[in-house]
Amino acid sequence: MKTKNLATILVALIVAISVTSCNNDKMAAPGTIQLNAAPQNSGVKSATIETGAGVVNLLVASVEIQNLQIEENSGNDNEGNNQDGNQKDGKDDGKEGKSSENDGGDIVLTGPYVFDIAKGIATIDSVDAQPRTYKKVNFDFVAGTENGGNSISISGNYMSNSGSLIPFILTSPFEANIQLPLVNGITVNSGSTVAVSIVFDVACWLSGLDFESAVQTSGTIEINKGQNSSLYTSFIAAISKHIEVED
Repeated sequence: MKTKNLATILVALIVAISVTSCNNDKMAAPGTIQLNAAPQNSGVKSATIETGAGVVNLLVASVEIQNLQIEENSGNDNEGNNQDGNQKDGKDDGKEGKSSENDGGDIVLTGPYVFDIAKGIATIDSVDAQPRTYKKVNFDFVAGTENGGNSISISGNYMSNSGSLIPFILTSPFEANIQLPLVNGITVNSGSTVAVSIVFDVACWLSGLDFESAVQTSGTIEINKGQNSSLYTSFIAAISKHIEVED
């Protein structure tokens, strides 16, 4: 079976399946899907990132998403979604924190969800799921009010090779619909728990940025649409480059 290339930005799904109780299909009891966010493929702490001329130490890497859907279908149905990561309006429908399962067996989690992955794996949500195999995960980056009007907010310190320590703040209202087909699917059995981690590889987002060339404002490197715009453009490119799924 071909492997999907989800390299760098959420780029990969680590699917760890652990059965926590005896299965009993006759009882048709639901299982559980635990959704996590991980900072890199290993799922361990990635607070230190090497760049071209120094090292970035992360303090916060906050991400906001919503409309998270776990689909039972084959992963090839693009109805209502865009695999190219096109921008969306990011409006919440007022069903914050609610989950539902439609007639096709899909699980829908409206959100919004805000989590900080600077220090390692963060839990997004844990939901009941009917015993079956799920084939795709969709969600939206959203620049909502939960994260200060940004979908991504990253802060920390940049240490140059010369030893200078400079605080930095990167903010972005990046909005896009993301679709992640699962090659082998997520199989939920009755009474089991399946843990799924979506990888937001912050190291790949930042490692290509030239912090050494950044302009400081009152001793801080601020990266956004209006400040250090060339670094901001490189940051967006690092995300957008790997949103599409390659067969």
